[in-house]
Amino acid sequence: MNLTFLGSGTSHGIPVIACDCPVCKSSDLHDKRLRASVLISDAQTNVLIDCGPEFRIQALKFNIKKIDSLLLTHAHADHLHGIDDLRAFSCLRMKDNPKKLTTEPLKIYGNSEALKDLKSRFDYLFRPVLQGGGRALVKLVNTSSYNREKPIKIGKLNIYKIPMYHGTLKTNGYVIQKGKKIFAYLTDVSRMPKNSIKLLQSFGKFDHLVIDGLRLRPHSTHFSYAEALEVAEQINAKHTWLTHLCHEVSHEDAKKWIKDNITSYPNLEKTIKKGGSVEPAFDGLILN
Repeated sequence: MNLTFLGSGTSHGIPVIACDCPVCKSSDLHDKRLRASVLISDAQTNVLIDCGPEFRIQALKFNIKKIDSLLLTHAHADHLHGIDDLRAFSCLRMKDNPKKLTTEPLKIYGNSEALKDLKSRFDYLFRPVLQGGGRALVKLVNTSSYNREKPIKIGKLNIYKIPMYHGTLKTNGYVIQKGKKIFAYLTDVSRMPKNSIKLLQSFGKFDHLVIDGLRLRPHSTHFSYAEALEVAEQINAKHTWLTHLCHEVSHEDAKKWIKDNITSYPNLEKTIKKGGSVEPAFDGLILN
């Protein structure tokens, strides 16, 4: 099972339009960040988490040939507005299995708020259309009925929703498990309910934790680096990765900040000494 970072940037992406800051002008490829999205893949299954406005670019860049399902964290534009490009995968499904296309659309999982927004914003996906004009064939699946005892099952993957808050908006984080391998993806979060922390801790030791860490300064709807590591300290995965990063800090300076401040997080410090890591993620990073 692999996790590929298709994008690790915040809603503006990096470089930011019309910005001349050092990070936006950086020649370091680690500082070139598309909007946040990851692909979970094994030999049989490809699961996409979020589908932002650069999804077409990401799909071509990373040679994605198949999408089996989409997991939405929430319905903000930088996580949803590439949904129309899923129609390419509808065409591939039609070519490979024409008789089943109408009965097996691509499933999109999300909470009730996200699915309501999606259906309103992209209503044409759910209306009968005249001949011509392609559209993605999708089916919305509300995650409200899934829990610790009843995971979402896609291929050989077990997927668990993690309720979070992005400001006042309810969002979904996800835990993905295959056999003994397990990781968590928690982006666009500014508050983690205690029950969600307990739920995460109930899974035991994670191989990887990916968590929202926007910048050094506090933000009303995202974790700062320090806030992200406070939660990571409680989860204590073998490897922790910050994502949804903005242009205020370069990749190298983010690494330096973590190194300089890791003693404030004793569990993470011990994990690093045992071969673990705490790092900023970057586009194209593949976790095995």
